[in-house]
Amino acid sequence: MMRRAKCIGLWSVGLLFSLQTGCVNKLEDIHALHAPFTNVESADSVRILYSQGGKVRAEIQAPYLKHYQTDTPRVVMYGGVVAHFFDDSLRVQSTLTAGEGVLYEENNRITVENQVVVMNVKGERLECDSLYWDPRRQLFVAPGKVKITTASQLIYGKGLEASADFTTYKVLQVENSQIMVNKSELPGP
Repeated sequence: MMRRAKCIGLWSVGLLFSLQTGCVNKLEDIHALHAPFTNVESADSVRILYSQGGKVRAEIQAPYLKHYQTDTPRVVMYGGVVAHFFDDSLRVQSTLTAGEGVLYEENNRITVENQVVVMNVKGERLECDSLYWDPRRQLFVAPGKVKITTASQLIYGKGLEASADFTTYKVLQVENSQIMVNKSELPGP
């Protein structure tokens, strides 16, 4: 009987020891289980066609893209963004280049940043640090400083609103602008 009690006692101690050592978790492992799950898709050499009302309105190209499916779902384009905007006959009306771009899926807001340059069919050039698409008003908006170069003007300002194809625009606060005139057009002495 004593022998049986010793065996049960040793077995009980062994069981308790294995239960205690088997249930030890690292704090980092516990936190990792409760961390938000982030699903990210990525792609190289991306070409996106944007259509509206059954018509292709823009083509956007980027060397690298990440699609974040988080609380704020978004598509981030890295390594340079080039966008061509078309008229109804698929003729390019303007071209945009920027360092990077972000499409926020919830509200279709597009933001481009880092050396943004837009050229339209008139040969007018817009330069700014950031530009975003306001889908509600169907306008591009540059909240900061802008520079517009045309054949006869150099316009500096703060704030800009432009049509989707950049053929019309309005500088909100014009600063230090210049009208350029060819010397041959000036009256002689």
